Amino acid sequence: MELKKSLGEWKEIVISLCAFANQKGGRVIVGVNDKGEPAESEIGKASLEDLANKIRNNTDPTLYPSINMKSFGPGEIIEIEVAESDYKPVFAFDRAYIRIGKTNQKLSNSELRNLIRKYHLPEWDKQPVGADWKELTDHTLIKEVAARHFKAKIATGTDEKAFLEKTGLMADGKISNAGYLLFAKEFSELPDAKIKAARFKSDRMAEFIDAREFSGGLIKIVPDVIDFIKKNIGLSYVITGRAEREEVWDYPLKALREALINAVCHRDYESAGKVEIRIFDDRLEIWSPGGLPKEIDLSKIAESERSITRNRLLAEFLYLIKYIEGWGTGFQRMIRECALNGNGKPVFTEKLGAFVIGFNKRAEGINEGINEGINEGINEGINDLRGYIKNNPGKRAAEISKTLGLPVKTLERKIRKLKDEGKIRYEGSKKTGGYYAA
Repeated sequence: MELKKSLGEWKEIVISLCAFANQKGGRVIVGVNDKGEPAESEIGKASLEDLANKIRNNTDPTLYPSINMKSFGPGEIIEIEVAESDYKPVFAFDRAYIRIGKTNQKLSNSELRNLIRKYHLPEWDKQPVGADWKELTDHTLIKEVAARHFKAKIATGTDEKAFLEKTGLMADGKISNAGYLLFAKEFSELPDAKIKAARFKSDRMAEFIDAREFSGGLIKIVPDVIDFIKKNIGLSYVITGRAEREEVWDYPLKALREALINAVCHRDYESAGKVEIRIFDDRLEIWSPGGLPKEIDLSKIAESERSITRNRLLAEFLYLIKYIEGWGTGFQRMIRECALNGNGKPVFTEKLGAFVIGFNKRAEGINEGINEGINEGINEGINDLRGYIKNNPGKRAAEISKTLGLPVKTLERKIRKLKDEGKIRYEGSKKTGGYYAA
């Protein structure tokens, strides 16, 4: 944020907005001094229109900031807010600026070239890897994926190349970053694409019991990471009255897999650091470098169904091979699986430049609650609606829908089926009643 006394400093205001737009956005407040006290200046509607015109006429690409007049003490101030530009670099008076501390700095020629190169190249996952693709890739893995998911038979190197080109993973004889991530032998060209996993001895990172680093095509190593997690978390069994016992893990495997694929698919591969799996005594965390895309509001992430894809080519291929189940619904699925497994709601945070999904360990003793009356007909153990109602008696449909991430109409249809089968019942009035296991 920058403070200006009056609109007489309009050139400095335009330069500050340019500098903010070239980074993460920012605000300029006009009508206060450096101490934050009201300055003696008159501001009228004509002044706002004149300022907006000056900003438009002296920025390229043109900036359209939010300009608002607000009361402040005995007078009024102008609040000007600009978002990070999607079209960098932004110029003011034919020069590009960035914000360093509390000052606006002109970009040098080399800094300007770097900024232009960064924002005018193809999306990162579509950019080519320089080395020979034949030396970099796991040819057996390519053949297996082509046969299993695309019904494509690959017998020669020419067939491999044709397959990679057809799926958009190769152009002009060079494999893309997305293709490399999917099919690499080892991540020699992109060492930060490796995945680190560790089981720590307590609830802190002071000492680890088991640790491993995974390198190679994501299609191959994601299942390996899940196996590492399974080796380092607890497993118990529920007696269901059937021939087979029900497996119940400390953390829901479907939610963990969803979070892991989200991390490797949507992380910022131009940010330093690796995807990390941290397993503690009381929780499990998945760290994804680069944080969230700026379009996603962290505070509303659990309700949002908007899909912002950072690595579009990579995501599209993972969707084709069914590693990704759908667009914009992954967080709701994680929440639903955690609720069914007794883990509580996952925690979504941003720390140290990374997006972190935290899973709380499943509550001790939940097996007893599930076992009581379990042989009355639970379908798929705790992973069903009746299992949730049994462990959370008295909940209303709206609460269940929100917790499990199910559309209301879908939930009502499932509730109606369970009521018809005599497996659940509704008790109480329409306004205050709720559902109970029968």
